[in-house]
Amino acid sequence: MKTRAILISLFVSILSLTFLLNCGDKEKPKEEAAPVASAATLSPEVEEGKKLFLENGCNACHGDTGAGDGAAAASLNPKPRNYKAPANEWKNGPTEAGILKTLNNGIPSNPVMTSYKFLGDEKLKKIAKYVIYLNQN
Repeated sequence: MKTRAILISLFVSILSLTFLLNCGDKEKPKEEAAPVASAATLSPEVEEGKKLFLENGCNACHGDTGAGDGAAAASLNPKPRNYKAPANEWKNGPTEAGILKTLNNGIPSNPVMTSYKFLGDEKLKKIAKYVIYLNQN
């Protein structure tokens, strides 16, 4: 009998606490801003470039948004390219031709930024288009 009274008291307490926490005026949650780079806004070619960018670990140094803040960036010298940087700070420029030159040849003075020529021209063009997208967004 005593156990039953304790269980009923416990149940009533939990139920009361639930009502207390869920009743009353609440602030409406603030609307979240739409993501800048949602999958729906990317062309299929740029979306494929994003996939290749992630699969090949480019984001480890350059970060998910191209800000040069990937997980490995802190330990690198020189620091990875921030794709948002002005054009004059890019070794080969933020154009498709310049990005393809970097992807094909690497940066000779930077042993971390090696050539990705092994991926082939088609994949490199898609990665370059994604890098341009990151530069512009």
